[in-house]
This record gives sequence, structure tokens and C-alpha cells, in this order.
Amino acid sequence: MPGLAVSPLTVSVPAGIARAGVIVLHEVWGLSAPVTALVVRLADCGCITAAPHLYHRIADPVVTDGKFTQARRYHDTLTTEGLTFDIESALAWIRAQGAQKVAVIGFSMGGTLALWAAATLHIDAAVTCYGASLTSPRWPGILSGIDATGVLKAPWLGIYAGKDTGTPARDLQQMREILTHTTTQSSVVVYPEVRHGFALDPDLPRHAADETADAFARTSLFLKTHLRET
Repeated sequence: MPGLAVSPLTVSVPAGIARAGVIVLHEVWGLSAPVTALVVRLADCGCITAAPHLYHRIADPVVTDGKFTQARRYHDTLTTEGLTFDIESALAWIRAQGAQKVAVIGFSMGGTLALWAAATLHIDAAVTCYGASLTSPRWPGILSGIDATGVLKAPWLGIYAGKDTGTPARDLQQMREILTHTTTQSSVVVYPEVRHGFALDPDLPRHAADETADAFARTSLFLKTHLRET
């Protein structure tokens, strides 16, 4: 992007030598406190971690959860060019710190992007937490979830909520069927009794502690499997 050498990042680096990294992609609300907390948590687990500020071109706002009309205005300013630049800036920074393998994990809006990244960018693994837009592109130039599933380049773990109207069961089943024909080690996990946004912020009414614990355990195992040195 003209005039920018790098994108703004919130980062955390573990103590000692780390050979793996994680990019965290935020929800539609912006780079909120729960996202920052996750960046620190992942670094504490041994990963060089960076979260790109995807709204930095519009003063880097953080929107109160639930004020979707306001957040949607910021969401709609995002472009394929800008998103690619921001994610690749995070990727380059993490690799410059010594990471040999890098994963992407995204939540909601960021989950949509994590799946797209697994299909189009040079990453080693990706995790999507309840990313929607399964049948149609969220932005021009960004593959729908189903289309991205069909062309995965990296192992991908999709974590979804059974009571999320944005990710209907029929679409998730179609993704599972597509994955039976892929050579990547990818899968879809659905928690039947939870709603969209159940995992990131423990202070929200929709937070589901048991499912969140299981989702993060699965994510931890997935990242350890695909980010370990060969």
C-alpha cells in the first residue's frame, strides 16, 4: 500500500527461543481487549504472536460489542488489497523474529479471513472460529468459505456454533464433504448448543465456558501438530 512500510501490529514475544508464530485476526469490533489478551496468552504458550490492526486506515476504532451498525461501516471499508497487505505484514514481522512456521487464527470476521488465508496465502496452518460468509464472498476478491475449502493450501480447523444462523448446518456439511477430497489435514467441529461469538470474550452472556475450553484444547493440539519443526 502506498505510503506504508508496515501495518500496525499488537505483538507479544515469548521468553526464550521460539520457532513458531501465530497471527490473530480480530472480529468486526476491531482490535479489542479480548484479542489483545489472546495475543499475550499465545505468546505465553511459546508462540511469537501478532495481531494486525485491520481498521488502521480509519483511525483504528474499537466498537462496543453489539453495535453492529457502527462496526459494519468500518467493515465495509476493508479491501482485498488492504487485508492482504496487513496479514502479510504480520507474517513478515513474525518470520523476522525467527519463526519458521506461522499459523493464522481468526474470530468471526477474522475467522472468515483465516479460512481465506489458508486457501490463498503462504501460511502453515489456520483456525477459524465461527467465521461466516460460507456461500458468498464477504468482500469482492475474498473467497467464500465453501470456495476456500475447496482450494485449501494449508491444514485448517473450522470451529462453529450450532445455533449460529450465519453458518447453517447444510453449509457446514457441504464443507465437510469437500474436505473428504482434500489432501490437507483439515476438519470442521460444531458445538450444537452454543451461539455465534461463544469463545473469545468470557464477560459476554453468550460465552460458553465448557465449549471454549474444548475449542482451545483442540486448537492447541492442532497448532502443535502443524507448527512443529520437521
